[in-house]
Amino acid sequence: MAAITVILLAAVAVFLPLLSARLPKLVLQALEEHWKSARFARSLVILVTVLAAANMLQSSLQAYMKRMQGPFEDVFNLRLLAKRMRVDYEMLESKKFNEDAHAVYDSLYRPNSVIRDSSVIWQKSLAAAGGLALYGMILLQQSWLLLILVVAPAIIDFFLKGRAARRDRELRPALDEASRKMRYVEEQSWDFRAGKDIRMYHLGGWLLGILSREKTVGEETAVRLENGYLTANLWDAVQCFVRDCFAYLFLIHCIVRGAMPVSDFVWYLSIVSSCQLACSALLQNGELLGRLSFDYSRLRCFLDSDDGDIFKKTDSAEKRTEVPSSVTIEMNHVSFSYPGSTEPTLKDICLSIRAGESIALVGLNGAGKSTMVKLLCGLYRPTQGTILVNGRPLSEYSREEYFSLIAAVFQNVKLLPLTIAQNVAADNGDDIDRRRVRECLSLAGLLEMTDKLPEKENTSLGYGVLDHGIDLSGGERQKLWMARALYKNAPVLILDEPTAALDPLAEQEIYASYRRMSAGKTSLFISHRLASTRFCDRILLLKDGKIAESGSHEELMHRNGEYRRLFEVQGKYYRADTKFSEPQKSGRMDGTTGAALREG
Repeated sequence: MAAITVILLAAVAVFLPLLSARLPKLVLQALEEHWKSARFARSLVILVTVLAAANMLQSSLQAYMKRMQGPFEDVFNLRLLAKRMRVDYEMLESKKFNEDAHAVYDSLYRPNSVIRDSSVIWQKSLAAAGGLALYGMILLQQSWLLLILVVAPAIIDFFLKGRAARRDRELRPALDEASRKMRYVEEQSWDFRAGKDIRMYHLGGWLLGILSREKTVGEETAVRLENGYLTANLWDAVQCFVRDCFAYLFLIHCIVRGAMPVSDFVWYLSIVSSCQLACSALLQNGELLGRLSFDYSRLRCFLDSDDGDIFKKTDSAEKRTEVPSSVTIEMNHVSFSYPGSTEPTLKDICLSIRAGESIALVGLNGAGKSTMVKLLCGLYRPTQGTILVNGRPLSEYSREEYFSLIAAVFQNVKLLPLTIAQNVAADNGDDIDRRRVRECLSLAGLLEMTDKLPEKENTSLGYGVLDHGIDLSGGERQKLWMARALYKNAPVLILDEPTAALDPLAEQEIYASYRRMSAGKTSLFISHRLASTRFCDRILLLKDGKIAESGSHEELMHRNGEYRRLFEVQGKYYRADTKFSEPQKSGRMDGTTGAALREG
C-alpha cells in the first residue's frame, strides 16, 4: 500500500503543474480565439474541477503518508531493540557494537533523518524524474534550446552536489560521535541514580563541559559539512537567474516574430519553470537518496550482522528437551582475553564440577571471578579451551536449552515494571505459582517486607514508570532477584556477589537458606566475605587469572596459604572483642590489612 501511495502521489505531483499552467493559457487562448461563453465556461469548469480534485487527492495521500510515518519508525525501533536483546552478551559489551548502534539510532531519530522521510524522498524523486521527462518533451516541441537552458546548468550542479555528498559521508562519523556523547550527558542528567553523585561531587560542571565541548565539535563539523552544499546552492541560484533571463528573451523573441501566441508564451514559461524545479528536485533528492543509501546500508549491516551466538541455531518449532535433574561442568584449559587486552583475564583453567557439588569462588578484585561466571553462563565464549556441560560442549546446545539449566544472580540487578510476583516468576501472565512465589520470597528474606505492602506480592514495581509503582532498596532488589533464581528451580545455581548490599549477618542467613534450597543442585558462589563460603563443598581461590588454591575450608586453613591469610584478616573485624590499635584509630593501616579490607 505504501508503494502504491508513493507512485500515485508522484503522478499527481507531475500533472498538477501542467493543470496549473493550463489555466492561464486557457483564459488567454479563449480571448485570442474569441470562444463562445458556453464553450469557455464548460472548459473552465472542467479544468478547475480536475485541478481541485487533484489537489484534494494530493492532500489526502500526503496525510496518509504522514500517518504511516509513526508505524514506520516503530518497526525499525522494534528491530533495533530486538537486535540489542538478541545479540551475544560479549558483543553487547564491545565498543564497536555500541558505536554502531548509536550511529544507527541517530540516523533514524535525528531531526533531518532521511530514513524516517524515505517515502517522501522516493515520492519526490519519482515526481522529479517523471516531470523532467514530460516537461522536457513539451519543451522539445517548441525548441531544443529551451531544454538545453534548463538541463545544462543542472548537470554542473549535479557534480557540485556529488562532491558535497562525498564530503558528507567523510564527516558524518564525527558528527555521530559528538551526538552520542551529548546524548550520554543528557541521559545522566535525567537518571536519578546518578543525581546523588552529580550533586555531592559537583559533577554538573564537568558534564556540562563535555556537553558544551561536543556541541562545539558537532556544530563545527556540521558547518564544514554544509559548506560543501553552500557552493552548489549558490551556483543553483545564479544559474536559475541566468536561465530565466534567457528563457524570457527567447520566448519574447518568438512572440515578436509572430511564431508564438501570447497564450503559448505563458504556457511555455510555466513549463520552463516546472522543468527547472523538476531538475532541482531531482538533484536534491538524488543527494538525499545518496544519504538514504548510506544510512540504509549502515542500518541493514547492523541488523543483519552476525549475532555472535556461541550456541547452535535451532528452529523455533523444535521440541524443547526436558531439563536434566543434575549437571556436571568441565573447563578444559580455558583461557579468556577481553577485546583489546594484551593480558588474558583467565589463564589455562582446568576445573571439574561434579553434579550436586557446591563450589565457592573467592579472590581479590580483578582475579577473574565474574569472568569465569559469565563463561559458565554462556555469556562469553572462551578464547582458548572448551567448556563441557554434561559431557557436551556449549556449541551443541541451543540458547534456550542451555539457559534453562542455569539460574543466576549477578551483582548489578535490574527489575522490570511488573508486580513483585511477576518479577519473581519471570512471567507477566496468569500462569504463576503463587505459593511458590511466597516460599521463594521467604527463603530470600523478603516476605516480611512484602506482606507489609497493601497489595503484598501483587504490588507493582517501576517507580516513575507506573502510576502506583514502588522502588526497592539495593538490598531488597538483590533479595528479589535471588527469589527469582530460586523460583526458576534450574539444576545449576550461580550467585555472583548477590549479597554485596547486605550486612554480614543478613548475608549469612540468606546463604543458609540457599544451602537448604540448593540441595542436590550444582551451585557456584562468589563472595568477598570468606566466612559466607564455609558451607560449600569446595573453595577455589583465584589469583592472577589462575586457580591458586582448591579445597574445603578446613583444608585451606590447614595449608596456611593465601586463603587463610585473607580469612583471618577479614574475620577479626567481625569479632566483638577486637581491639583496634592506635594507628587504625587514626585511619592508618599496614599495606596487607588495607588491601585485604579493600578487597573484602
